[in-house]
Amino acid sequence: MKRNFTVIGLLLFLPLCLVAQKGKDFILTMNKDTLYGKVKFSGKSDIINFHYKGEKVDFHASTIDYFGVHKKGKTHLYKTLINNWKEYIFVEVLSEGRLNLYYYDTAGNHRYTSADPFRYYIGNDNIYPIRMSPRAYRNMMKMMVKDSPDLLAQMGDYEDVPRIIRKYNQF
Repeated sequence: MKRNFTVIGLLLFLPLCLVAQKGKDFILTMNKDTLYGKVKFSGKSDIINFHYKGEKVDFHASTIDYFGVHKKGKTHLYKTLINNWKEYIFVEVLSEGRLNLYYYDTAGNHRYTSADPFRYYIGNDNIYPIRMSPRAYRNMMKMMVKDSPDLLAQMGDYEDVPRIIRKYNQF
């Protein structure tokens, strides 16, 4: 429960940081230090390169809470999760609310083939985010969004999941 309050407080605080440093990449360490610089993905699913004050520092997913990457006038927020194999990975935050949805780019992870370009992770306050595959997403969505059958009826393919979750979180 304490962690939920911490995450909620962090999410309320992050927009203030983003306004103050608009247009800059940042990382939020596990020690709650915010550093501004330039984030570059390393090609591995659990490491980013951070250019800070003329230095390049590699950060492992286990050492970062959140980070933001500014692209094309928009800041994309990422966070760290522990996947099904107990590995720390970076995921992009697509939606947080009643249901949390994260996007995981599988490039750089040897457990996936090129036919699996991405996965979604879904969860809520009671369920730690779990991987949702293209084969099992319909059953997972039926379980997670069972109180909104009208939204489930609008779902087509796997790529529709973020749209449905965003609408679900608006209620």
